[in-house]
Amino acid sequence: MYMAFRLFSKKDKTINLVFTDYAIRYVEIKQTSPLIIERCGERFIPDGLIRRGEIVDFDALLTVLENCVDDWKIKHRMARFIVPDHFVAMREEKVDADLQDDEIKNYIFMQIGSTIHLPFEEPVFDVAVIGEQDGKKDVLLIAAPEEKVRDYMNVMEEAKLKPVAADIGPLSLYRLYHQEDITNAKAHELMIHLTENVMMLSIFHEQQPKFMKPVFIEKNEDIVEVLGREKDEAGELTDVLNELEKVINFYENSLHKGRVRIDKVFFNGDHPQSDFVHHHLETRLALRVYDNDAVEAVTKDGRALSPSFYEAAGLGLKEG
Repeated sequence: MYMAFRLFSKKDKTINLVFTDYAIRYVEIKQTSPLIIERCGERFIPDGLIRRGEIVDFDALLTVLENCVDDWKIKHRMARFIVPDHFVAMREEKVDADLQDDEIKNYIFMQIGSTIHLPFEEPVFDVAVIGEQDGKKDVLLIAAPEEKVRDYMNVMEEAKLKPVAADIGPLSLYRLYHQEDITNAKAHELMIHLTENVMMLSIFHEQQPKFMKPVFIEKNEDIVEVLGREKDEAGELTDVLNELEKVINFYENSLHKGRVRIDKVFFNGDHPQSDFVHHHLETRLALRVYDNDAVEAVTKDGRALSPSFYEAAGLGLKEG
């Protein structure tokens, strides 16, 4: 369900929207294989309208989005959108194998709040069966607080868009790398999405997300750049890089008792120090890095798609 990849090339009139704390981006797909972008757009938004994914000033954001809708000529279009990363909760659950796949979502709904506990009340969620063994089905549950998701749907509807589907950022990016045929179901693959204020860490195995954690970047105006030396760069990225190493160690050694290793990274983002992070991953952590250059996505006039649009482009590969 979540990891279904479209097999046929066709034009999809649904637009794909990504909201961050500092920008709104949209992509319209012309065809999916090879990936060609019909149109895309970006609008930077003032500070304080969205903070850590939460809409703080609905009316001001609506004004910006209405201008985008007019300028991009997308009024009354159906829209997919990304649920902000840090709202998302993920669980793996087990259900009886004799439970039909189309019955599982209702069963999970009945269990939320009793045997299944989420960090918020009244969730919206989806499920996917990811395996079966010992008389049980393994089910991936991905959920978000309905109130926060509804806020984004409301602002889109007020701006004369028709929200029809939501997804999470790591899955959208993974679709893009999967289409490039560089994913490996047997491997434990780390996805890093680095933006101006958050590093989203996700780990995939068997082409399903197994671990997700957002690490927020605390702004530091006194960044010290160290060039031509082995010493790590000081500044705002120090804490998140330390947290990255802790996450890798936790996944490999605490969760899997040293039996698995992460040796591949899919790395995307628009942080101004992305090159430094790439170098850190390869040299200090000895990881194989697939970065923005690993993706072949072009606009209909043959220009390379900016990596800042990759998340929205991957959303466009979502079925439905």
